[in-house]
Amino acid sequence: MDTDSDYETTPTTTPTTPIQGLSIKGLTERVEEFQRLYQLETIETLSTENSQLQHQILQYQRVWCSTIDLLEQAQQALLSLQKALEYCIQEDIAAERDWLAFWGIKKECTQRPNYSAAGWI
Repeated sequence: MDTDSDYETTPTTTPTTPIQGLSIKGLTERVEEFQRLYQLETIETLSTENSQLQHQILQYQRVWCSTIDLLEQAQQALLSLQKALEYCIQEDIAAERDWLAFWGIKKECTQRPNYSAAGWI
């Protein structure tokens, strides 16, 4: 029975490819395995990003606390300068009064000179 048709002859050994060797159950298991692998990679990536974000948050909190401390120190310095300026003004008024008294000039200071701390800034 020798025929020329390719359909009638079947080779005795058929090469099996990886796809032909797997069943539906095997394919499903492989897909699930790839999905688990992808999920694990995603979890690892998200964990790394989360760790980096926590580190950045801590750094920003430290910088914020330092900024608040600096502002408090600046406020304390401003209050000290304001007190020193008020003391200086009072001493200036007293010195002027003493100088005028030395020359025998009587001048009543009814109002305080118009000094402002904002003029120095």
